[in-house]
This record gives sequence, C-alpha cells and structure tokens, in this order.
Amino acid sequence: VACLAALQITGSLAFPSYSPYKAPIIPILKDDRTQDAYGGYSFAYSTGNGIYRNENGRQNYGQNTDGGWSYTSPEGVPVKISFVADQGGYQPVGAVIPVPPELPYSRTQVY
Repeated sequence: VACLAALQITGSLAFPSYSPYKAPIIPILKDDRTQDAYGGYSFAYSTGNGIYRNENGRQNYGQNTDGGWSYTSPEGVPVKISFVADQGGYQPVGAVIPVPPELPYSRTQVY
C-alpha cells in the first residue's frame, strides 16, 4: 500500500495538472442558428476578438450556399471573405485571395 501511495505522489509531481500558457477567454457575442424542413439553414456568430462568420443554405436542384467570414490577421490586416457554393462550385471572393494571371489563350471548353 505504501508503494502504491508513493507511486501516486511521484506521478502527480512529475506531471503537474496546470498549463503554463493561459489562453484568454474569448466571449461569443452572437450565435444564431435556424433550420427548416426543406433543407434550408442559416447561422451566424461573432466573437469578442472580432471574428464573424455567417452562412445560408437552401435546396434548389442541389444545395446552394452563400456566406462569409471576417477577422483580423496576426499581422493586423483585416480579412473578409464571401462565397457562393452552388452548381458552379465554390466561388470565394476577397481582397486577400490571389488572382491568377490571364491565360495567354482562350479556352475552348468551359470546366
């Protein structure tokens, strides 16, 4: 019994149950969610550190979704992305998304 107690004490001293990093508590300022019987939904939330996210989905010959998010990058740059996802695929729009160069030829087939 004494050996087991000694092992228990030694184990708890070797692995303390605290974290040296104290993460700040970020409050959730808004959290709205809805869903209907036809496959439609929407949600939006925002946090105390400036993160915002929203999305709307609906059935229209497949799932159509639109929404976006915004936050401030670690470098202090505001980031805002909006998107549409439908029969044409996922189509994000935002100033931080790189734009590909123009093709030196015209496409003969649309993908």
